[in-house]
Amino acid sequence: MSRTLLFNIPLFLSLCFLSSCDRPASKSEQVILYTAVDEPVARPIIQEFERQTGISVILRTDAESTKTAGLAERLEAEKQNPQADVWWSNEPFHTINLAQQKVLAAYASPSAAKIPSEFKDKDNLWAGTSLRVRVLAVSSKCPISPHSIYDLANPALKGKICISRPIAGTAKGHMAILYTALGREKFEKYLNDLKDNQVRLVGGNSIVAELVGSGQMLAGITDNDDADSAAREGGKLDMVLPDQGPDQIGVLAIPCTAALVAGAPHEANAKKLIDLHFARYSVLNPSADVKFMKVDYAQAAANMKEAVELSLKILEGR
Repeated sequence: MSRTLLFNIPLFLSLCFLSSCDRPASKSEQVILYTAVDEPVARPIIQEFERQTGISVILRTDAESTKTAGLAERLEAEKQNPQADVWWSNEPFHTINLAQQKVLAAYASPSAAKIPSEFKDKDNLWAGTSLRVRVLAVSSKCPISPHSIYDLANPALKGKICISRPIAGTAKGHMAILYTALGREKFEKYLNDLKDNQVRLVGGNSIVAELVGSGQMLAGITDNDDADSAAREGGKLDMVLPDQGPDQIGVLAIPCTAALVAGAPHEANAKKLIDLHFARYSVLNPSADVKFMKVDYAQAAANMKEAVELSLKILEGR
């Protein structure tokens, strides 16, 4: 199987709103959104929502290096005096933990009615909105054709592989899922193999894609939208869905999540925002020809702290 650019379209393909009008927004018609989704992706969706509904969206984002974790901590700190209305995350793990801490409120959105149970909370505290895929970014200069996350341990790539430092976002969640799926012993071996092959930890998934696209690194693990963005900006890289063989674990798909914040100051508008439907890999229609990992998201969320501590201990030699 040759390296190919598997995804070359934006993260979000469609928008569908439950209400629409073209009246100008007033001060009272607003909603405050905390999102870990990249602002260049989120902004056009929000602008269209504003145009359709007349509701002004105040957008709060986070830095790449603290993506998801920083905003989740902020939500928890504001629990007694909520400042946000909607939490739109780029992964489910912090959302699950926020739900357990009663930071989120139940809302059975009509848009979530047909979402499979594995992609939403049984008590309607959150629901998946789209699936992001953890891919291999492979430089055009790469001397081999990686097809598995384990191929990053190939000596031919020594000193030229990279991943995002697993302290935030999907990189953090990926470690939790691997820990959960592989078990501690196999997970440790995988990390030690990466360490022995001189893996470089960088400040975000977009940086992984940029380094691979510029040829400074030969391969790395990143998100499909970051690899796609780097390719569209002229990076010389391919995206590869890893571990698609019959005896392999499959590619990791991580759902973005939307949730109503408990005590939201603008609850009615918050619900309208949550009701919008968007998809890259739709959680309603995941691609049938792709082999996905089997994931227990709740257990991975519970294992996250231990998985991240172990990852940093081994990869940074702590």
